[in-house]
Amino acid sequence: MVSRQRTSFDPETLSLLRQTLDDAWGCLTPEQRAMTSRTLLAERILKSAAKGERNPERLRDEALTLFAA
Repeated sequence: MVSRQRTSFDPETLSLLRQTLDDAWGCLTPEQRAMTSRTLLAERILKSAAKGERNPERLRDEALTLFAA
């Protein structure tokens, strides 16, 4: 069984993560949106945030690496 460590975020960080998700979603073309979900982008953002990343641009870019050529 895979062990998952729980991470909690303060309200300010949650707001930043929500804004980052909205920004990342807005960067996608309609075709890219059809190939993924906001949930997948959110998971990637949360994974980076759990490692300590708080820079919105780096969080967004990490989520968008799904579409890197």
